Amino acid sequence: MSKIFKLSVLVGCNFGAILGILVSLMLNFVSGGSGGGWYEAVEHDLGLWFGPEWAAIPGVVYTGIVLVIVLLSAIGALLGAFFGAVVGKVLSAID
Repeated sequence: MSKIFKLSVLVGCNFGAILGILVSLMLNFVSGGSGGGWYEAVEHDLGLWFGPEWAAIPGVVYTGIVLVIVLLSAIGALLGAFFGAVVGKVLSAID
């Protein structure tokens, strides 16, 4: 593998992860004031899956929020690495 390809995959992965985190936090700021933020969504899902006693524990809800944001960041990193690989192949072919 060429150096350009490796660099473009790494940059794409980092860019995708950061963009995933930013989008998830931006969604929270946009819809958080109307009762539709991450806290309320995770609290509601925990109440449905495990019962209302688990949804009443803030530590569990915040752990769920972190897990969701990490999952979205990982998906963004995978997509960024894929598109970085495509760009790297194109740039390697030009070189």
